[in-house]
Amino acid sequence: MTSIARTRERFLDFRSRLYGRHDLTAVDDHLHPEFSSHSANVRPLLEAARSSGGRHVDVRPAYKEFVKTFYVGLPDLRPVRQEVMVEDEGLMAMTRWEATHTGVFFGVPATGKALHFSTADRYRLQDGLLVEHWDVVDAQEAWLALGIVVRSGAGEV
Repeated sequence: MTSIARTRERFLDFRSRLYGRHDLTAVDDHLHPEFSSHSANVRPLLEAARSSGGRHVDVRPAYKEFVKTFYVGLPDLRPVRQEVMVEDEGLMAMTRWEATHTGVFFGVPATGKALHFSTADRYRLQDGLLVEHWDVVDAQEAWLALGIVVRSGAGEV
């Protein structure tokens, strides 16, 4: 197996364990202790962890707390389509997700509604571990389903 294929398989294992099996040890196995994220949802938690312990603090416990919000609000979250591209010291994952909103999620009480959203995640790798992350999240369809965003007029949002 090539190193590109191994990297892709390791990433798919990370996602499968983390979201499919709710196995938080996947964070320890796949994220670098000094992991950083430029995501608006993740960055504040990691920065808070760093501010309490310095630049070289292990932020993986803070990342696990972020993931637990998905376990509570969207316990059956699963990728329905993933495209993972690996090149040099990085990878890109384009993912279509689906879940049932059965618990509080980002402050919204459970609705029981089916949610769909898409993400584009870019990771930088170091020593075979995910060390830096950027993302773009298209959650408009989910926000419409939850009533957070409403359509106005003829199909306009």
